[in-house]
Amino acid sequence: MAILAKIRQRTLVLILIIGLALFAFVISDVFNNNGGGEKRLTEIGTINGEAIPSQQFQSQVERIRTIYGGRQSTMQIVNSLWDQEVNNVLVTQQLDELGITIEKDELWSLLVSSPNITSSQQFQDESGTFVEAKLKEYIDNLEATKNLTPENMDAYLNWLQTEKYTITEAKKALYNNLVKAGSIVTVKEGELAYRAENDKVTFKYVQVPYTSIADSLVEIRNSDVQNYIDKHKSTFKVDESRDIQYVYFPETPSKSDEELAKKEVADLKTAFAAAEDGSAYANENTETNEPETFTYKSQLPKDVADDMIAMNVGDVYGPYKVGNKYKISRLIETAQLPDSTKTRHILINYKGSQRALPEVTRTKEDAKKLADSVFAVVKRNKSKFADLAKDLSSDKVSAEKGGDLDWFNTISGRNLTPSYRDFVFEKEVGDIDVVESPFGFHIIEIEDQKNDQKVVKFATINKEVEVTEETLTNLFTVASTFESDVNKAKSNFVDIAKEKNYEVKPVNKIKVLNPTISGISTDQREVVRWAFKDDTNVGDIYRANVGGGFLVVQLTAKNPAGLSSIPEASSRVLPILRSQKKAEKIKADYASSKTLTELASAAGRSEQQATSLSMMSPIIPGAGEEPKVVGAAFALNEGETSKLIAGKSGVYIIQVVKKEAAPAKDTYLTETNTLRNQRAAKATSSVFDALKSSAEIEDNRGYFY
Repeated sequence: MAILAKIRQRTLVLILIIGLALFAFVISDVFNNNGGGEKRLTEIGTINGEAIPSQQFQSQVERIRTIYGGRQSTMQIVNSLWDQEVNNVLVTQQLDELGITIEKDELWSLLVSSPNITSSQQFQDESGTFVEAKLKEYIDNLEATKNLTPENMDAYLNWLQTEKYTITEAKKALYNNLVKAGSIVTVKEGELAYRAENDKVTFKYVQVPYTSIADSLVEIRNSDVQNYIDKHKSTFKVDESRDIQYVYFPETPSKSDEELAKKEVADLKTAFAAAEDGSAYANENTETNEPETFTYKSQLPKDVADDMIAMNVGDVYGPYKVGNKYKISRLIETAQLPDSTKTRHILINYKGSQRALPEVTRTKEDAKKLADSVFAVVKRNKSKFADLAKDLSSDKVSAEKGGDLDWFNTISGRNLTPSYRDFVFEKEVGDIDVVESPFGFHIIEIEDQKNDQKVVKFATINKEVEVTEETLTNLFTVASTFESDVNKAKSNFVDIAKEKNYEVKPVNKIKVLNPTISGISTDQREVVRWAFKDDTNVGDIYRANVGGGFLVVQLTAKNPAGLSSIPEASSRVLPILRSQKKAEKIKADYASSKTLTELASAAGRSEQQATSLSMMSPIIPGAGEEPKVVGAAFALNEGETSKLIAGKSGVYIIQVVKKEAAPAKDTYLTETNTLRNQRAAKATSSVFDALKSSAEIEDNRGYFY
């Protein structure tokens, strides 16, 4: 009671303290959001100032995830949906600028002509004919009942989404049609396209290849690379990225985990050997069932094959380890079987069987009747097998050979279905029967067998080696200790890892939307998002729980958006600059060579000829594609010799031998239409990228995902 009295006396003080604490919490939250801390966004992005609300976007992502059921990753869905949203907004903005809209009557026309709606039984009469009145009644009912229940509201909102989708698709189709309409091609362009493909030129040439000059003789400075980058900025643009290094602590079983799994199966060995029914005992006690099939020595684990093939029926072998499992096996049967068998078959498939063609309409029952009928014929007279295979077999490849499948051995026979494999290896030469498989019904004849040998059949109990809680706890302690050590001395991340014999893996140029990190197979968005946070600095350490272990990560660099650095671009730029410098050197060295003979003599090269080349196929035999050289040939007259020409693979002098103009046509309408279609297709496929490049887009996907 005394304590309660004291509390009552201090009620005002307590209220003030609680009030100040709440005030401090609110104020700190304000400062965290607006005073340099991690900002809170409500938009997944903006396109030319138009926002895409994050809540709406996230709802769409979740809906699509439910539809795909894990067949696509979250980031795949996010990226696809983002591209779709950006495309829709850009197209709508373009049409709005033009004053083009989809009115209500147009929307109705689109709805009543949509296959998704007209094919719905909900809006059809008894004869299957679409009825507009049923659609209108459905929409009116949604409007009238939307506020009655949450389910009604969901149905109403789904319909609004259908209308929105219909309008958006119509706008995109309209915009694409406008783009296509702008893809104009003149008749003269059609004629030029015809001539580029059909006019031919033959010329003699001498080539001095760039490979004749060693790369070491060509000096390329860093400034040369930088100048090339600056002149081709669009080619060398790079996005903002991050560099990290990490140590991975995988969840791998410890020695004690191994011993535990081994002991669990070893403890069953005596009872397994004494069990009256070894197969039943194995099925009751194994972790995962293993098929009981005849096994050849070559199919047994190599390190135990000799011991297991020598066992007697009833013996139990093990424990032995295969992969991540410990096993004990009891020999339940032996036999002498061939390791190779030669067969032929007639396959009768049916609608729904594997690899059945769409035109196959027979039912499974009909297929079985036909197979039994064929079997009865070939069993009486095997000479008819080949002809029946050619006429009836659904396996068209073997049918051409009278059903012959040639030889199968224990290795190639693994590709056979189990029922087929069991028959052809376990039955005898000359046996013939009907065997069912997922592909249909096979009439099989065993034509030959060889290499009989001992085979064994085992009942097996297995236990997977699992990571125990104790091992996980120890692993967490190890990872946490390393994290603590490198946090104390961030500059010594690599040295500390080496002292502990940990492998450090660097990963560079991670983009903001990367779903994974090189070397780790599972989704690593958590680490990528950390690396791109505003308050994550170079040198910072982060520990992440990943599927199958822990990562201790250090941020090593923040790379701003801009142009590729010289080292990054060198692999692409150096070959181009080398060719240019070599071309300049060759031209300077052989500037006095005015004819093919002079260049051939001076450079020690031979004169060659390229015959009937066109502008559309400018490939010089032995030299490759040389559009600039072939283009120069078309610009010369017959008998005329060119100056030195720098091509893609070397420097040339050419002399035109013959020019053949394709015969003129009365009309070039075909070429004109083909060119127009090509341009229209290219325009519609690239217009989205063109709109994006000129738009102001803020992309916040990396903040939310």
